[in-house]
Amino acid sequence: MEVSKSKVWRLAKPETRGAAAPETPLPNLAAALLNNRGILTPEAIEKFLYPDYRRDLHDPFLFKDMEKVTQRIFKAMATNEAIVVYADYDADGVCSAALLTTTLRALGGNIAEVYMPHREKEGYGLNAAAVNHFIASRVDLIITLDCGTTNTEEIMLASQAGIDVIVIDHHHVPEKSPGAFAILNPKTPGELYPFLHLASAGMAFKTAQALLKKYIVSHAEERAKWESFEKWLLDLAAIATVTDLVPLVGENRTLVKYGLLALNKTQRPGLRALVELMGGKLGMLDTYSIAYQIGPRLNAAGRMNHANAAYELLMCEDSTKAIELASALESGNRERQQLTERITAEAREQLQDRDQDRVLVAVGDNWPIGIVGLVASRLLEEYHRPILVVGRTPKGLSGSGRSISAFNIIAALHQNSELFEKFGGHAQACGFTLKNEEALEQLRNVLNDLAGKTLSASDLLPVLNIDASLLLKDVQENLGELIKLFEPFGMANPRPKFIFSGVQLVGLTNVGSTGQHLKLTLSDESGMIRQAIGFNQSLAHESRRLGDRVDVVAEVTANEWNGRREWQLKILDLRPSLPV
Repeated sequence: MEVSKSKVWRLAKPETRGAAAPETPLPNLAAALLNNRGILTPEAIEKFLYPDYRRDLHDPFLFKDMEKVTQRIFKAMATNEAIVVYADYDADGVCSAALLTTTLRALGGNIAEVYMPHREKEGYGLNAAAVNHFIASRVDLIITLDCGTTNTEEIMLASQAGIDVIVIDHHHVPEKSPGAFAILNPKTPGELYPFLHLASAGMAFKTAQALLKKYIVSHAEERAKWESFEKWLLDLAAIATVTDLVPLVGENRTLVKYGLLALNKTQRPGLRALVELMGGKLGMLDTYSIAYQIGPRLNAAGRMNHANAAYELLMCEDSTKAIELASALESGNRERQQLTERITAEAREQLQDRDQDRVLVAVGDNWPIGIVGLVASRLLEEYHRPILVVGRTPKGLSGSGRSISAFNIIAALHQNSELFEKFGGHAQACGFTLKNEEALEQLRNVLNDLAGKTLSASDLLPVLNIDASLLLKDVQENLGELIKLFEPFGMANPRPKFIFSGVQLVGLTNVGSTGQHLKLTLSDESGMIRQAIGFNQSLAHESRRLGDRVDVVAEVTANEWNGRREWQLKILDLRPSLPV
């Protein structure tokens, strides 16, 4: 099977429905970018372009159970009850655990244990063996982070032993409540909180905010100290919010905007050591640094061995020990990268003769469950069709799936639930354990039958959404200033993409260790010249020649070198210009 090369270019139509052009560099373009993102009213524009920490963060006590949660935690502190913080093994869970534990300890809480399950040995969520361990340890209160919403039986087990459970989560809520002492989840039916898209670390931050707010009432003389303490927690909230791919709009945008300020001055020795090892620089970190450098390294701990390694790094207070922990995490991440590359290559080999399949399935011996999701994500980008990647181990067949927007993968799994031991997920991503080998082949067949009936050929082509058409002369400092106003970029707020039509190739070079990158010099009829780079695009455009006229879709980025800043185009796609 060939990698999908063709893309559907979709240029946004000029909108007239938004507010008047805001007072920004290039106001008409700013209005178009805001309209493309559905930001239409003067109030929404003000909050989006200029987030304000005090104005734009909601009162944590708008959560129905927040008062109940804070009262129960302060009761535990007053009587020195043993508290367990139980968190998921991904970066969101690890950051949530570090954030809330830091707060509870600072306020005098007795944290008996911080527990993260082993991905392969225990799986996701609260498990009975862990609960029995807490019962034996005479724990009084369990606080779950990034899990717990669906753990009805395990919560009942704890409750019957006299242990209260507080669930702090952001995942889908089933019809039946898990029966916890209290639940903080913006997706709870009837929840009054005005923002639905917080990551679990965002939820942990709101809980910390509520605890600090109550504490300050009786310790007013320490207000400045605790308000400063609250803001230093934002580095962890920002890392988790970006890494967990929740929409960077509304309250999340404010958390990340201010979280990046905290991250770039972080006081955590572990994060400082990690940034240095990954080749980053404090003061220069952005959402790209989190999404592609910090987040994957924290996630690698839970994928390759145990999430405790990432948690210990975030909580470490000794600089020497922090370097040792960061080095171990860096090594684990390199191993994760190598394993991902190997399994991706093996999966590609299997897919070579599956051109007729609209849902791709790859299966391999001893493919770790912590890696198959990464492989599925990468192959989805390459082939742009639904894909399942399954690992065959002595424990059975466990896998992960990723899908395109036109195919709801979790709904498809629900239609064939008899094939699974367990499964879960959402429209574009899923995880599952199959009953047996026969179920694997049945699943391949039924999904392809379903996709054959519901997916058109055009559904299998990736779409490149373009914000506006520009000329090379538009790539100036004021455009860079405007783009900066739209930061931080992430889910629901991608970096703006522009089309440059009819530009001429006046320079063309392959660069990189294997010549995999495409470096271009572009010119247009005004005589303006701009540099452009297309990462890993040499093969895709090997037929291009000097003098060709092409249409280019690109992002505008700043290239800093020796104290000088030059604006360049990061090519996303190009094709021959259509005759005028």
